[in-house]
Amino acid sequence: MTAAPAVWASVIQSTASLPPEGACTADALCFPHLGPGVCVVGASMHRFNGTTSTFDNSGQSVDLSISLTAKVYTDVNGMPGTLIACILLQGAIGILHASRINDKELGTFTSTMTEFDLTGTFHGITTHTLEIVPNPMMTSSRPTTVAQFGSGFKVNSFFDKFADISLDGGPFMPAPSSRTFTLTPERGKHFIAGVGSARRCA
Repeated sequence: MTAAPAVWASVIQSTASLPPEGACTADALCFPHLGPGVCVVGASMHRFNGTTSTFDNSGQSVDLSISLTAKVYTDVNGMPGTLIACILLQGAIGILHASRINDKELGTFTSTMTEFDLTGTFHGITTHTLEIVPNPMMTSSRPTTVAQFGSGFKVNSFFDKFADISLDGGPFMPAPSSRTFTLTPERGKHFIAGVGSARRCA
């Protein structure tokens, strides 16, 4: 596997709380050996719900439910080909911000993804299920910085996600490389649901 290039992205928010008030977005991720071959394009993790945050000797542990929206394409030699459908995945993630002692502390913290399990369906010619989990052989860990910014706070963050994906309940297949999710301001709706399915991307 190859590492994704380093990037640094940020949002401005009114408090120093984590998780940040934004979305995490990534470029295309292709799985050439999954079914007929698929590419997940424009993945955006957002709408952090049900957040619980606890502090202990290891740092701040954040557990939350998220939505991931994306478009699924056919894979053509490692590149997106024909659009199959838009997709909505939902599930839980967990992140440990090491050594952070309270929700007002500023500084740079090593953030490690401790949980990640997203599931959903999409509809091409037939209905398919999709599940994305972490690659158990790789660790998704990168710095998060919380700093004063005028009367508010700037949160800088990104992480490299090493993903395994399962189509229609089949075996999990690792992506050929990681993808870097960057923190960006969340802008409006990412997803519009059709009747019983994810039909259009906003």
